[in-house]
Amino acid sequence: MNEITQLQPQHDDYLQRRYQAGWHDLVHIMFANILIKKDEVDNHEALRNIGQSLAQWYPLPGCNTVHELEIHLNKILDFFNWGFLKIAPAERELILVHCAWPHAPRMEDEGRWRQASAWVLEGAYSQWLLSQGGENQVPVIWNNQDMTKDVLIFRYALQERPRR
Repeated sequence: MNEITQLQPQHDDYLQRRYQAGWHDLVHIMFANILIKKDEVDNHEALRNIGQSLAQWYPLPGCNTVHELEIHLNKILDFFNWGFLKIAPAERELILVHCAWPHAPRMEDEGRWRQASAWVLEGAYSQWLLSQGGENQVPVIWNNQDMTKDVLIFRYALQERPRR
């Protein structure tokens, strides 16, 4: 994971970008209103659905390589000023490292904002990969154990079933 944490200094320009206050505040209020519900499963599903809808509004062209996929995803992320993505292909999975994502307008909301942002991105990345021929039963899952600042790590792989 050293390679992942070393991405940040190379892309400080993304970290210095200012977020458009009105839209940033609107998203903050929307996240807060969705997350006020006590049912975390419903919250997760609602935010994933928002991400999937966003990905359908901003579809990817067909990509022949992981590198092409990364380039096209980064064009969309740049359009929204949402940082950038690095994709690390592994033997049977893709690791998606989303860097320099927008932070909460207020520091005390950072944890819930991070969670909500990650769930929206789970839905968006799942939809974009599905549009490239991915499988519907193979979701993109956020690694919520990783608390690296400015980085969200996702895994796209068939979830192994426990052996009996």
